[in-house]
Amino acid sequence: MFDIFQEFSLAIGLVANVDKSSIYFGGVPTSTQNEILHDLGFSQGYLPSRYLGVPLSTKRVSILQYHPLIDKIMSRIQSWI
Repeated sequence: MFDIFQEFSLAIGLVANVDKSSIYFGGVPTSTQNEILHDLGFSQGYLPSRYLGVPLSTKRVSILQYHPLIDKIMSRIQSWI
């Protein structure tokens, strides 16, 4: 699995920062999860979470969960005016 990840990194010209990267599993046996985490050196991520300020979830995200992001965007737009 690590070799495939390395090939992907070389193909796109980017290298993942292991300290900032997480792997999210769904329906994967714990033993397999542990093996993958060990091989890649990433930490395990859990949902719900945020990526670049955007809520991530396995379920539908409500408008209330987007309010902080919308407020931040509106604040930045107001500073341009």
